[in-house]
Parts: sequence; C-alpha cells; structure tokens
Amino acid sequence: MDGACSENGGLTARGGWSVVYKRCSRFPEAGRVSFALEEKGPTGKIHQHTSNRAELRAVIAALRYRSWKGEGFKSLVIATDSEYVANGATQWVKSWRRNGWKMRNGAAVKNQDLWKFMLGEIEMYEEKGLRVQFWRIPRQWNDETDLYAKRDVKKPPHRNYEDIHGVLT
Repeated sequence: MDGACSENGGLTARGGWSVVYKRCSRFPEAGRVSFALEEKGPTGKIHQHTSNRAELRAVIAALRYRSWKGEGFKSLVIATDSEYVANGATQWVKSWRRNGWKMRNGAAVKNQDLWKFMLGEIEMYEEKGLRVQFWRIPRQWNDETDLYAKRDVKKPPHRNYEDIHGVLT
C-alpha cells in the first residue's frame, strides 16, 4: 500500500492512495485499488492532504476492501514503505493511547481520526481471530503501488470519506 501527495501548481496539496494485493495459494488472483484522497475524514471533518494521511487511508482501504477473515485468512500482512505507519501501528500507538493521544512533547497526535479508525478495524479483526501485521519494506519494493497512488493524485479529490468495497464485503 502507498500514499502520495503533491503540490498542485502552488495550490493546496492533493493526495492519492493505492493498495496492491498479491497472489498466494489461498488467493489466486492479484489486484489493486486506488483512489484520490477524500477532503473529509471518516468523522466528517475536513483535513489537509498529506502523505501520512494518504498512507493511513491506504491501510484502512486494505483492511476494509475484502472480508479477509471470511475468506479464510488467519493473518493479513500490511507491507508498507512508510515508517510513520509501520512504527506508529506497532510501537508509537501504545504510548499515544496511554498519554491521551499526546506525543512526548505534549502535542496532539496528528491524524487521530484515521489512526483510531484503523485501530478499530484491526481490533475487530483480531477479536475474530485474524492477526494483522505490519512489515516495513524498502521503497523500491513499493514501486507498483506508488505508481497508482501518484496517478490518483491527479484526479479531483472526493469530498466525503467513502468505503471502497471489493470482493465479499
């Protein structure tokens, strides 16, 4: 999964995100989904487009795009080149929650709406027996998703947050 953000000729930044899922023995088809980043987050609040928001949005899309547990999966690996997502989801979030969603310096954690939404999805899956893991991969391994995310940066953003559904959702 990947997120991209670019300046639009000096105007506000626009973002796009992409998820590519690969073949495995239980999942014979490969595919992808990509989208322009919405102006409003899942809570309805308008947010500035950033690469970090696009990266988090891609994770949410990956989690919600298919019924992973319903398709028989016991684990789902989110492979990302984003240190922000990989470390945030596996390490930093523990202290953020403990500190009332504040960082060590006292500043509020950015993108809380997406972090909380993503964590809720992960907790729901884990309660059903699906383990969600995050692997940080080298940037060059993410070329395909990066290409699609950058392509969608050029599309007009959607105003409202939307779920993108795939197979069996």
